[in-house]
Amino acid sequence: MATSDKNDTPQKRSGRGSFLLLAGIAVVGVIMFAVFYYGILHPPSKRADSGQAPDFTMTTYTSAPLPAEDLQPALDDLFGAAYGRYCVNDVNNSRPAEYDQIDIKLSELRGTPVVLNFWASWCTTCKDEQPLLEQAWQRYKGEVMFLGLSHLDQDKNARAWLQCYNVTYPNALDRGGKVYNAYHVQGVPETFFIDANGNIVDYYVGAFPSAGVLDQYIQRMLSAPTSQE
Repeated sequence: MATSDKNDTPQKRSGRGSFLLLAGIAVVGVIMFAVFYYGILHPPSKRADSGQAPDFTMTTYTSAPLPAEDLQPALDDLFGAAYGRYCVNDVNNSRPAEYDQIDIKLSELRGTPVVLNFWASWCTTCKDEQPLLEQAWQRYKGEVMFLGLSHLDQDKNARAWLQCYNVTYPNALDRGGKVYNAYHVQGVPETFFIDANGNIVDYYVGAFPSAGVLDQYIQRMLSAPTSQE
């Protein structure tokens, strides 16, 4: 009488299962090795800290005040009931229209040093830094250009912020985080100091603790050699 093949089925299935398990482990191993090898060849992006500053064009925020129905909720969202202690003037006033909804290209500022600040209205530490930046802008205006780029921000909140602090230097939304990524910014606030030749000479991570510290960085930027072309 012929022997049934049923007795071999569990062993065959066990063999196939072991083979599939080993194959799966091998595939995972190959993937992990590939990821590891890719990581060696492509290390994490390094912050842009020297050389030619990546060029960009920014379209500045409007200077017109937000409608009342949008302004108050935005202020409450940003500062809570104590927003009055942050706002340096009447938030219902228009800001100076000198940089009202215009395009500014970094490379076209060549010949003038630039302080480039990345910020956001949702950034807690930016609250204490913003007055220092505006005050420095007022001191160095005509000698240094200040640019602000808001990161991952809502239009109404960013505009309420600019009104609250009466920011008069050019500011714009960094759409899609393109400039943020080009400079490999790690978080906000971060500030880059670009000399008259368009080179990054320094950067500062975090909020400036005092006007004196910000002045030190600006003075180092101003002392950088300039092109004779």
